[in-house]
Amino acid sequence: MVTAALNPIYRCDAVSHAMNQGKESQILELLCAWRHVAVLHSREQWRLFFEKGKFDGRAMTRTGYEVVGTSFGQMIRQQSVGILGSFISCRATEFRNAANSSSLDDATKHQLHFINRWKAWFSFSRPLVMRDGTVIPVEVRRLARAIMRGILRRHRLPRLHRVGMVIDQRMVTLAASQSSRRYGWWLRLSTLEKGKPVWVPLVQTERMEARPGKRALTIQVNQDRETGGLRFGIVTDCSAQFAASREAYMPRCGSLALDVGLKTLLAANDGSRFGQRWGERLAWYDRRITALDKRLQRQGIRLNRSARYRAYVRQLRGWIESEIGRIMNRLVQTHAPASIVTELLDFRAPGLSRRLNRLIGAFGKHALQAKLLDLEQRFGIELVKVNPAYSSQQCNRCGYVDKRNRPRQSVFRCLFCGSQRDGDVNAARNLWDRRSAPAEGAGRHPRSILAGLVQHFNAQHPEPRERLNGTKGRAADPRPSNPYFRGWTDGVGLTGSNVRHR
Repeated sequence: MVTAALNPIYRCDAVSHAMNQGKESQILELLCAWRHVAVLHSREQWRLFFEKGKFDGRAMTRTGYEVVGTSFGQMIRQQSVGILGSFISCRATEFRNAANSSSLDDATKHQLHFINRWKAWFSFSRPLVMRDGTVIPVEVRRLARAIMRGILRRHRLPRLHRVGMVIDQRMVTLAASQSSRRYGWWLRLSTLEKGKPVWVPLVQTERMEARPGKRALTIQVNQDRETGGLRFGIVTDCSAQFAASREAYMPRCGSLALDVGLKTLLAANDGSRFGQRWGERLAWYDRRITALDKRLQRQGIRLNRSARYRAYVRQLRGWIESEIGRIMNRLVQTHAPASIVTELLDFRAPGLSRRLNRLIGAFGKHALQAKLLDLEQRFGIELVKVNPAYSSQQCNRCGYVDKRNRPRQSVFRCLFCGSQRDGDVNAARNLWDRRSAPAEGAGRHPRSILAGLVQHFNAQHPEPRERLNGTKGRAADPRPSNPYFRGWTDGVGLTGSNVRHR
């Protein structure tokens, strides 16, 4: 039985419209004013953030109300606070990783984490007292401020000058069409001119009609950057339907670790692989985009001015999203895991051009994260993220770490124990082993992880291994020629300071 108290889960479906230029000009005028006020609110919220240490969605301010009115002004303020808050949350994660990978003592790291937890990087108006009564010293707070300033310098702050409109029920109503078969919905949208709303006919789509759930009283309005036309999104609340699917979902296996690759999209720890022609299709796009890039450079044409290049990018993005969705749906049908162990996603590959690596790094990472979140909300599949540092170079059988273990992308051959298997499957098994090791967390520096792997291997194999006589004898110990084991001698292991990052 589905309970009444459910966390809201929203899905947005894009629909096309059929309005004339007069109506479109009125909505574009509202969108222009919306973006102008959003920029003003972002400046105001940043001032509050640096003064008080937080954004305030309920600030007593009437910024932009004289331009768009009270209701629209409140919506813009809430949207601006949400965007800026999401940006700061990502920077807080980077702060946590920077503190974990530093050489500071444990007490200082704990104090930095406390500051990060309360987002008190810039606010010095009152003392910070921890649970044990310890007052965080000013030196540590200044260090936290310096770290966050360095992190913010590496990123462009959200400008909100191209933000779309998120309009709730106060200024918009949506009703199904009673007579027209072509237009499934009619959208009544208030404009800057009071008492003169715009009625927008929305074209009915099969995907929107097939979407289960309750239509939320919220509409998204965006502007296409290429054509300048308007796009509408209808939001659906799928909370009840997803709660029912989570209750009906019956897992057939426990944890399933997935390694993300470019030749084969996903490799599981049980040896199964999904998307084996993924790399071939990416190479096809790479050849065409690279050839077009060279031709446009010779002609002196910028890439964003080329309609053909934009069409290639849209086609690539659509294919990546549909392929990832198809593969993940098939994985759930065949394995039905209770939890999925994944790495910190990185779609870059040395065999592809730099431009395509940037494209698939943005599209692929976002599409896979969105699909994993959808599976978690839809079926209740737990997501466990582990640090993938050196998982592709570590032997899952004996634990030996060496860059030479993987002579090719698809082949793993351990130089110590001689075991041979698919490289992606070996990496997936290493990720599966790390699922229950808190020490291998996402915030740990790769150098620290490598030091732990080396020390553990030397503890298991303290004695050097010599080459056996005969042509069929095993190879000599590869550690003396491995830079990861630099300083290793007979019976003497490495410390963390001896290990160098690759």
